[in-house]
Amino acid sequence: MQSALGLIETRGMVGVIEAADAAAKAAHVRLVDFERIGGGLVALRFYGDVASVQTAVEAGVAAAQRVSEVVSHHIIARPHSDLLELLENGGRPNFRAAAPGATERPVNEELHTMSVSELRQLVRQAPRAHLKGRQVSRANKQTLIAELERLRQEE
Repeated sequence: MQSALGLIETRGMVGVIEAADAAAKAAHVRLVDFERIGGGLVALRFYGDVASVQTAVEAGVAAAQRVSEVVSHHIIARPHSDLLELLENGGRPNFRAAAPGATERPVNEELHTMSVSELRQLVRQAPRAHLKGRQVSRANKQTLIAELERLRQEE
């Protein structure tokens, strides 16, 4: 069975809730999450086998169009496993040790082993980061780690 990721983006929460309900009723899919994008846009993500996701997207889009504006929808067949893990982890990177069966390492230690470019990428992906634009580009490793630790403590 091949997996697929389904995405539906609507203007407003009512449309995306209607889409999620219709998608889950139409096919055997697993709802991943809703995300408020900003400007009234809300995204729905779910996955399952390719045929189920196609059916769910069609049903979800039709239902959402009855009550709201559908901005976009898309299906990604056979997404990389890291993408699914990232989505299930709420968009946050997984800081577990890479070796199978290894114990979880402290986040601070893991951050110190990352390159400055990797740390910058993580800060740029964090919506609540205080560092923006050129501040991220000019930040040194300690500043980037401090910002990521601050974000982790806010959770």
